[in-house]
Amino acid sequence: MDKTIRTELGVMQKIKIEKMKFLYMEVPNDIESQKNAWPKFEDHFPSLTGRKMYGLNYGEKKIYRVCSFVLEDDKGENFGLKQFEFKGGDYIRLRLKFDPPKLYEKIGPAYDFLINKYEESIDWSFPMIEHYKSHNILDIMIPLAK
Repeated sequence: MDKTIRTELGVMQKIKIEKMKFLYMEVPNDIESQKNAWPKFEDHFPSLTGRKMYGLNYGEKKIYRVCSFVLEDDKGENFGLKQFEFKGGDYIRLRLKFDPPKLYEKIGPAYDFLINKYEESIDWSFPMIEHYKSHNILDIMIPLAK
């Protein structure tokens, strides 16, 4: 898929995710644990300015990583968090644009839609990704097999 496709949930397209270094906190992969993890994770940083927030959903391992890019301004500081390098890969992205709380209510349906549509093409060894772009824009991404 080289073009964008419009759906009732949002715009979908194939993208390439490059290698990224993350600071992260790992929690069980259930909605309540994820919801509780975000404020705890954000409290590790002196400021959220410039931070790009991601949720990595490792479904088969039953873990969820609350993540932020390692920034140059961090100057090697981990803020009490772990660090890892994500290798990147090919993904299908569905961009959700809704005001909260409706935005959060669309996450489950977005995953269901993408999994149903691309089930045979998913690389289950890579995580599904949520990229929190702004208060009302969220990218849901599923990994594609090579």
